Amino acid sequence: MTSKELNTPQLTAIVSNLADLHEWEITHSPLLTTLTGRHLYYRIAQRAVGDRALLSRSLKDLMGGAGYTEKALRTRMREMEQAGYIEAVSAKDDARSKYLMPTERFYESIYAHAEQVKKIFDRKFLLIEK
Repeated sequence: MTSKELNTPQLTAIVSNLADLHEWEITHSPLLTTLTGRHLYYRIAQRAVGDRALLSRSLKDLMGGAGYTEKALRTRMREMEQAGYIEAVSAKDDARSKYLMPTERFYESIYAHAEQVKKIFDRKFLLIEK
C-alpha cells in the first residue's frame, strides 16, 4: 500500500491514533519518554516476548544499528535497572557474561502498553482495504 492509497479519513484516523498513543506513553510509561529509553524498551521487549531470549549487555546487541552513543545507552540501561525494569544476570556457562533479564515490572509495562495500543486502534481505526 502506498501513501496515495490512503484516503484522508484513513490517514486522519491513523495519525490521531498515533497522537493518542504518544500522549498515553508520556503519561504512563517512563521508559518511552526518551529516544534511548524507547530504543532499549523495544529491543528488550522484542527479544523477551518475540524471540524469548535474553538480551546480551554487549553494545552490538543493544545498539542494533541505532545511532545512539555507548554512554547514552549504558546510562539508560542503568536507570532501567535501578527502576526495577531489568536486571543483569550471569550466564550459566560463563559467569563473566552478563545478560539483561526483564523483570515482572517490565512485562507489566509491555502488557499495559500493548493493551493501550489495541484499545486506541480498535476504537478509532478505519478499515484500510487491500
